[in-house]
Amino acid sequence: MDGWQINVAAGQVVRGPETRTIWTMMCSALLFCAVATGFYVQTGSSSSSQPAPYDLLLILTMAVHFALGLKFSRKLKVPAILWGLLLLGYGFSGIGAIYIDRVTDFLMVSVYLIASMLFFAAVVADSPARSLRTIWWAYTIAATFAATVGCAAYFGLLPNSESFLLYSRVRSTFNDPNVYGPFLVAPTLFLVYRLSISSRRRDLLLIPMVGVLILGVLLSFSRGAWGNLIASGGIFLVLTWMTATSARQLGRLSLAVIMVCALGAAVVAWALSSSVVSELFEQRFSLTQSYDVSESGGRFAVQAEAVETILTQPFGIGPSQWAKLKSADPHNVYLNVFLAGGWLSGAAFVVLYALTLIWGLRSCFIANPYQGLQIIAVAAFAGHVGEALIIDIDNWRHVYLLIGLVWGGIAYTDKLTRSSAQRSLRDDNHRLPDDGFAV
Repeated sequence: MDGWQINVAAGQVVRGPETRTIWTMMCSALLFCAVATGFYVQTGSSSSSQPAPYDLLLILTMAVHFALGLKFSRKLKVPAILWGLLLLGYGFSGIGAIYIDRVTDFLMVSVYLIASMLFFAAVVADSPARSLRTIWWAYTIAATFAATVGCAAYFGLLPNSESFLLYSRVRSTFNDPNVYGPFLVAPTLFLVYRLSISSRRRDLLLIPMVGVLILGVLLSFSRGAWGNLIASGGIFLVLTWMTATSARQLGRLSLAVIMVCALGAAVVAWALSSSVVSELFEQRFSLTQSYDVSESGGRFAVQAEAVETILTQPFGIGPSQWAKLKSADPHNVYLNVFLAGGWLSGAAFVVLYALTLIWGLRSCFIANPYQGLQIIAVAAFAGHVGEALIIDIDNWRHVYLLIGLVWGGIAYTDKLTRSSAQRSLRDDNHRLPDDGFAV
């Protein structure tokens, strides 16, 4: 057995090849349905602990996979320990919190999201051939549907279109445009990747999907989403060019990028031809807004006060307390984690994100059939790490999916590397002379 695991009598459940095939198909179907429902997270309540259909399906999917013997790779000990330290800090700081009911909700949601991340990582590490295709296509379908609904609502093509907008910005089937926009980033990169490696004419149908996703990001009017898409796209291109193994591969990628850039420019130009879109775009297209620089209650003023609190209260003030006490969030996930769980949670969180990036980048340079998909996951996660400086992403479901995909790739490539090293050692031992010795 490799590493630590949860294995609930797998041999008693799966008895033969046909039975295994049926259960595998069922697991894949559950996984697809769970991820595909990720487009709908309007809970209809201000409480973050109210589950969406995605949550209920994902819990069922996790239960079935673990009941059938899903194992955790040895490499997943690292994020599990760091998440544990983060939760420990949250729990300790929450003991003396003023609004204890908010602590309970926050911890419950955090445990679930962390469990989802570890589940996705375990599934990918265990069976990348089956799980990666299922997850990425389900995620892309969900994103395309959400973008289509949002764009149609923005231009008044749906009944009750106002329910999909917030302050003239598209939120689609999400509660917030600032979550909806970043949700579309990773699937956009995935479709660009598919276009760069495909030689089938039918895959040209993916081009309109890319156009819808780009328009969806634009109409979210989220500065973070815009920057996220640009940063993630740039990292994706650099990593893909660096890992290309042939001039033909480079040429196909370059052609796909040129095509998508031209499409994106056309989509943006068409959207900006509308006076309503252009006015809001001009208003949003700036590094700072009035609410950022306001001396009383502005984003930067709140962040400065948060830093002072972190330095004077190393054990934190408890999860989900700051916004209640100050009536304003710092809009910086790193500050939020330090405030909520003190230095222990903050350090664990920063180390986790740093290791995810560093080890994720390293795994991108290990040749394997799923290298391109790992590059997409790492690039998209890196964009979210940057966006986390200006917004809270610690309760975004798709962020935990991305982290899980990255760590699943890390665990898989680590297994490949260890297997290769063991084969090399065996070959070296076989080549030793009879009177030699091996250490």
